[in-house]
Amino acid sequence: MKLRPARIALLTRPNDTRSIRKFMQASACLWGGAYNPIIPVMTSLPAAWQNRNGLKAIAREVTRGYVRYFEPDAYIEAESGLLEAAGLCAFRRKHVIGTRVLPLSSLMAKRDNRDWSEPSFGLSILDAMRDIYERELRFEMKQSRTALLIKPQSRSLLTETVFGCYPGGKLVDYFRTNYRTVFSPAELEPTPEAWIKAFRNGDLTPLRFTRYKLEAEPGSRDDLTVFVFDPTSPLDAIDLWNMRSQPRSALPVPIEWWSQLLPELREILRLEHRPIESNPFGSMHRGTIEFARSISPERATEMAKEIASDLPQRSVNISDWPAPIWREPKHGHTFRGHGPLVIKSAEKRITLSLDKSTLAASFDTLSPEFAQQYGANNIRWVNTLQPSQLYTDHVGTTLPFNTFDPYFTMIQGYGEPVLIGREGWSVGHRYKDVPAHLKIPTPEGAVISALKRYGIDARLSEPGHIAKQILGHLDGLLGVRLLADPQTLDMLNTMAGGIRRKGTGLAETEELFDRRSKSVADWHALVERRKKRGYGVSGLDNFTTAGVIRLGLQSKCPNCAYLNWHSLSAVDYDVTCERCQRSYPFPQAGLQKNNRNFSFRVIGPFAVPDYARGSYGALLALKAVGNMNMGHDPMSYATALSLSFDGIEAEADFVALRSPDRIGSQSDPELIICEAKSFGTGPLITAKDLSKLRAIARKIEGAVIVISVLRNHFIKEEQKALEPFVRWCRQPDRNGEMRNPVILLTGHEAFCQFDIGMTWKELGGEHAKFEGHQHRESLRAFAEATQSIHLGLKSYHTEMHEKWEARWKTKAAATAK
Repeated sequence: MKLRPARIALLTRPNDTRSIRKFMQASACLWGGAYNPIIPVMTSLPAAWQNRNGLKAIAREVTRGYVRYFEPDAYIEAESGLLEAAGLCAFRRKHVIGTRVLPLSSLMAKRDNRDWSEPSFGLSILDAMRDIYERELRFEMKQSRTALLIKPQSRSLLTETVFGCYPGGKLVDYFRTNYRTVFSPAELEPTPEAWIKAFRNGDLTPLRFTRYKLEAEPGSRDDLTVFVFDPTSPLDAIDLWNMRSQPRSALPVPIEWWSQLLPELREILRLEHRPIESNPFGSMHRGTIEFARSISPERATEMAKEIASDLPQRSVNISDWPAPIWREPKHGHTFRGHGPLVIKSAEKRITLSLDKSTLAASFDTLSPEFAQQYGANNIRWVNTLQPSQLYTDHVGTTLPFNTFDPYFTMIQGYGEPVLIGREGWSVGHRYKDVPAHLKIPTPEGAVISALKRYGIDARLSEPGHIAKQILGHLDGLLGVRLLADPQTLDMLNTMAGGIRRKGTGLAETEELFDRRSKSVADWHALVERRKKRGYGVSGLDNFTTAGVIRLGLQSKCPNCAYLNWHSLSAVDYDVTCERCQRSYPFPQAGLQKNNRNFSFRVIGPFAVPDYARGSYGALLALKAVGNMNMGHDPMSYATALSLSFDGIEAEADFVALRSPDRIGSQSDPELIICEAKSFGTGPLITAKDLSKLRAIARKIEGAVIVISVLRNHFIKEEQKALEPFVRWCRQPDRNGEMRNPVILLTGHEAFCQFDIGMTWKELGGEHAKFEGHQHRESLRAFAEATQSIHLGLKSYHTEMHEKWEARWKTKAAATAK
């Protein structure tokens, strides 16, 4: 669990200088205010952002991209209606304690009968000033800190973006007054000399002080970026302001001071060009000079040449376009540094003790040590929790992000919504050292809630209940390795009995086969064979302890000659025949040699015929997807579900939420829908199955479709039906990716115990071409590999490139005519 400031975002028109200035000044009054993002809300892209370096974007998607990137805890509207324009209308609802959105006029508004104003969101920086005064300065005759207070300019945002300054007015003058009292700052005009004091000498500024007792996560800062900008441009000011929240060290340089600061900048960049610590190849750190959007490419090139002329070769990088942070990473991939800078004030490891019946938990929270006990603000700081992803079969910890709707959350907090994002579960707090309470969903509940978000009602089907019971016996998905063997499944299915149907229509008859027993010798032989081949079994007790099989005694009824099986608890001197229900003496004197009267029977859900109604195949497919890259990526999953939507009734053999395992951050999980079949000689995947999957894919764009059989191949009839379906699912979405990736699994993957890549390598041929880890690093890569193996399709991007080239040639030929 980590403690960080509340992340408050401004929603504003990109040219609204007045609102931007007001928000920046208010952020100087907040702990962590330097990391409060500004999100531009646009109906069209500003001219400075258009047609440069091939950038093509829809204005609304750019705004939503900013929201996804920063994942704010609360919002400030510069004008009414921006919340809806940004796709955040769900934030308009009021929760138990209060709202998470306010107009800009209310951020520092007067309340009650006070003669001062304080922030409505976040922790006041006054608490930090008080801490400094009481701890360090109260008993000192003279302070040792050097501080600056730079006067603002009415014609630009220079002071606000570079140094920080406090808002003016009777109600908020106490911020500036207390800063003067505590630090006795030098009050200067905004000049290059003031810049040198702040950035070369390290003098304190109001903006820098908002980072009091905050630190970045280790390794989250890149090399230095010198950002050259025009302080009269609100777009440039937004870029600079947001750059501080990105994982890089930003050094702001007003373009009007470029010439005066050039010697200082060269010296700073020389110091930055140093060997990377512990790097055996002699690689060097390199600074970056980045030019804002308002600066023309010609002017940027001229300035770059000017500064580079007196620097070592290859010591700096030049960039004339800020990183497009609004672009969403591809599924299964994370851009380096995608997401805001991870900052924290404190952290500790906690263990959540869950009530087994309700899955509710309480825990002690982290609070800033310098904060006052109580505050009137709705959300003063935030605790973020990243749950352990190991062995979470019984708790739903892999959950969809709720960035655009804080009240759609599967984790129930008390009084405040829980935001789910890259940092984990973010819980806002108002009072110091007050315990928090959470109620966590079951994996099944998480999946059903996620489907409801798409307008799909789901409930556990009969096969779903059977599969759920099997998982209960096996103690979760990790125990499915006991079933990962064709001969084991064949023995279990034989022992479960079954129904044989003859004829059709009214002439159809059913023949019931009773459960069968298998000798102790048969089971020992099976276990020994699996142990020799490393098939995930250490002994026969793996099956008896899991409640798969149970030992009993056989005896033949003298009345009807039926071979009965008696559990050890039911054996007595007199036993009852299962068929004729007559009693007879247990044949004590007629026992067979070598204890051959002892035998095993399957029990519980393993006694259900037809491969436990298909549950074995579904669970093995689920195991293969969860372990495709040996990473045991976290999943919340539900066994077979009946789905209802748009007048359609369908069934999925499992539905899962799977998130790639990321160090230090989480990923928005992908939804997986599975159609699983067992064994058979004829077509297992039918047109009816594919029609159902097509309807689901239309409803949930981006859902990953898994089609699995326990046979080691798809027969020709299946391949003929699968190819058009897979090609339909490969149509590009708005990001140019496969709309619905289709993963094709056979027994080779389903029965794999360890590394699928190694299995493919051993198989050779087409399989061996995809043994590399890169073909299993994401669900989409895995889908492409399996489509190539089983259908002979080219990689998706190769196919898209060939189509683009063909269109280009056709267009060029038409133009030539």
